[in-house]
Amino acid sequence: MSGNEASRRRGVLFAVTATQFAVPFMLSAIAVALPVIGHDFGARAVELGLVESAYIATASMLLLPFARASDMFGRGFVFVCGVTTFTVASLLLALAQSIELFIGLRVLQGVGSSAQIATGLAIISEVFPREERGRAIGLSVAGVYVGLSAGPYLGGLVTTHLGWRWVFLLGMAACLVALIMAVRGLDVHPRKGDGTRFDWGGLVTSAAGFGLVVFGSAEWGGVPGKVMVLCGLALLGVFAWWERRAEAPLLDMGLLATNRSFAYASAVQFINYAATFGVTFLTSLYLQTVLGMTPGQAGALLIVQPLVMASLAPVSGRMADRLPPHRVATVGMALGTLGLLLALRFGPSTEPWWVMLVLAFFGMGTALFATPNMSVIMGSVTPRHYAMASAMTGGMRTAGMTASIVCIGFVLSSVMGDAAVSAATSGAYLRAMHVALSGFVMLSAVGVLLSLRAPMPERAE
Repeated sequence: MSGNEASRRRGVLFAVTATQFAVPFMLSAIAVALPVIGHDFGARAVELGLVESAYIATASMLLLPFARASDMFGRGFVFVCGVTTFTVASLLLALAQSIELFIGLRVLQGVGSSAQIATGLAIISEVFPREERGRAIGLSVAGVYVGLSAGPYLGGLVTTHLGWRWVFLLGMAACLVALIMAVRGLDVHPRKGDGTRFDWGGLVTSAAGFGLVVFGSAEWGGVPGKVMVLCGLALLGVFAWWERRAEAPLLDMGLLATNRSFAYASAVQFINYAATFGVTFLTSLYLQTVLGMTPGQAGALLIVQPLVMASLAPVSGRMADRLPPHRVATVGMALGTLGLLLALRFGPSTEPWWVMLVLAFFGMGTALFATPNMSVIMGSVTPRHYAMASAMTGGMRTAGMTASIVCIGFVLSSVMGDAAVSAATSGAYLRAMHVALSGFVMLSAVGVLLSLRAPMPERAE
């Protein structure tokens, strides 16, 4: 390999990793800054909820459409359009003067985020050969975890000393560098379409379905939220029916039916995030309401998990290059299940070191699972399906995260009723947390069994 080609690959990897960092960093940093943003704009609680849910819903709705668009017009072109949109939206968010405009710009930012996520892994899979792909995916995944772990700390620090608008400017700077590297290393010119029609029916049903599920999940406590989720699930069923009949579907249902490696890895992707994503939320409340920690003390403990994930993600990528990746993912899933079992011992007098141990197990499990499982998904399809597979990893991850939060909300409302989570209700909260964790243990165990049964992906290229 020539020096120019190696330099190009490094530039492309940096561009993808920078966007993988910026998206979760912006999400987690803004979560910390929301109270200040709400105060400055005089926003209502429902409007602050839309700041996050509108962004997540938009990013989820457009993953498959952007994947198909990248097949038709070029992955470099769609990726650069996504980075540009995200960068411009971040700048405009820093200048916004009303909550209505702010929410609208978050939607625009979600559009850019979706285009980046839908094409990032596909670009890495195209640029890097199979023997180097796991390490490259591992580094991009590390970017995600660094963004998640740095977001709350840097977001709070920047908001306190410089103001919340600077959070968006920081995210914009990272994407601006990524844009420069992408333009230098990728073919960013739009190409002519492949001669097939765009699947507008799939776009409408999938976007509406994902959007209703995400928005409904944010309002799960009320009847409208439940109705939205049910309608969204029904529309996703219509989407699956439509895709089996479409000329050029957004999601190749035949691939799910005939490619067992792809189908199993996609299912396990959903199960893993459904079983583990909500644990940070549960643990944060546990540390503050049951153990009586301050938010700062709780944050110092919770950062253990993303730091372990960020440290091990590149290592797991190299392991996925040298060992059967689905077996490495199974080990990661098993470690996550063990972490869930250990978390069942959380009680009113648990020592902080035990909490850190449990979080370290979650970090190791997620790191050993995420990169190898992505390698299985991307390695089980031909290059023409790379974008769809990239979108599938993001879609299953988002769907799993959403399901995890919905399940936690259902358990909390069932066990605690309308009581607020506080020190006075810590006993009831502890019972609810154990119920939720027990369900997650069983779900995660199913994921381990599925991962064990998954066949070794054949060389698709």
